[in-house]
Amino acid sequence: MRSILALMRAAWLTGLSYRLATVISLAGLLASVVPIYFISNAVQDVAEASIALEGGQYFAFIVFGTAAMYVLAAALSALPSALSGSIGSGTFESLLVTRTPLPLLLIGMAGYPLLQSLLRAALLLGGALVLGVQLRWTMLPPALGIVALTITAYASIGLLAASLILVFRTAGPLITVVTSGSALLGGAYYSTTVIPGWLQSLSGIVPLTYALRSVRRLLLGDASLVDVSSDVGMLALLAVTGLAIGMLVFGAALQHARRAGTLSQY
Repeated sequence: MRSILALMRAAWLTGLSYRLATVISLAGLLASVVPIYFISNAVQDVAEASIALEGGQYFAFIVFGTAAMYVLAAALSALPSALSGSIGSGTFESLLVTRTPLPLLLIGMAGYPLLQSLLRAALLLGGALVLGVQLRWTMLPPALGIVALTITAYASIGLLAASLILVFRTAGPLITVVTSGSALLGGAYYSTTVIPGWLQSLSGIVPLTYALRSVRRLLLGDASLVDVSSDVGMLALLAVTGLAIGMLVFGAALQHARRAGTLSQY
């Protein structure tokens, strides 16, 4: 645990050198809630029927989707970006020879960007609460558990991207494709029920589909844990399976890089 905190503290100290940019970014984030509010009210009547099971209020619906995309993007890119930077600076090989287990090392490298994304999501939701969004607070603990599963599911894809960086020094279009595909098929900005039939089947392999639907139904609708159990079960399956595959692929990529002697080359 101390190793994770030390790596996150190092990233935090680096981030402190950009204080003004961070403050401006957070202020702009809070300000962005206002146009979302007015746009949502304008299309409320059109969207209400399709999101009835997820609260029926489009403003809350789209705020949750936007917040989820912040967290999703960080879960996908945090480790590949940190790995790329540490290889470029020559520190990754040094980290590998420490006594810190590899899983803890990877968590520590990706932890700070993930915490930043969660803070941004919390600020966005806080602004929405000020503008009238109402949550079922009793369902917050299970909703946070679903968020953790979502992060795990997308972090496993981040592991695949990091593996590509180890071998090819680039993740290619993988992160962009997954981010765009999740936004298109995962119900971030509209209900998956309005997606054309030939695309709806593809939404079934997108973790965001199950995550957003279950969280919205719990916090914005009147669903119980039993009502969302199938969605949560599928999300957990994707997360566990993806993490296992991601760790296997990353381990193989790391061994290849060690054999090739390219860990210190960029």
